[in-house]
Amino acid sequence: SPEHCDTLLALDDSNFNKAVMAALDGQCGLCEVQSERMAFPLKMRYAQQWVSGKVVLMGDAAHTIHPLAGLGMNLGLKDAAYLIELLSNEQGEFASARTLRDYERTRKLDAQKHIAMMQGLKELFAGANPLKKFVRGVGLSLVDNLGPIKHLFAKEAIGK
Repeated sequence: SPEHCDTLLALDDSNFNKAVMAALDGQCGLCEVQSERMAFPLKMRYAQQWVSGKVVLMGDAAHTIHPLAGLGMNLGLKDAAYLIELLSNEQGEFASARTLRDYERTRKLDAQKHIAMMQGLKELFAGANPLKKFVRGVGLSLVDNLGPIKHLFAKEAIGK
């Protein structure tokens, strides 16, 4: 949380090092800060325009999502794979405006779907509201016990 971040930034180096070691459960041994500490808020961002002339945005340049499930990299890889697929069918120097519009339209739709899903999950898992806890419990149980749904979520998470 932003508050936890502020607390960590306010620590002296010795206590910060201890906090990092505790957060890593000692798996990496003693970690020591080597430079000025900085914080970068986790925010969803989405470029309105992904193509301009021959400039094409993809990955974090085009979209960032909350790292709740680590899907951001998979989205970026899907961007690259789709652009490569489109370009492999092109003749000539680079790509037609039509091909680049196809890339932008197709990848924006997929990114929007994932952004909405991550925002929904973030909201669902935020706080201790009893109704949210109930919905989370039932939902997680259903996903865990229904193979096809579990497989669908796993497939989506790895970018297929």
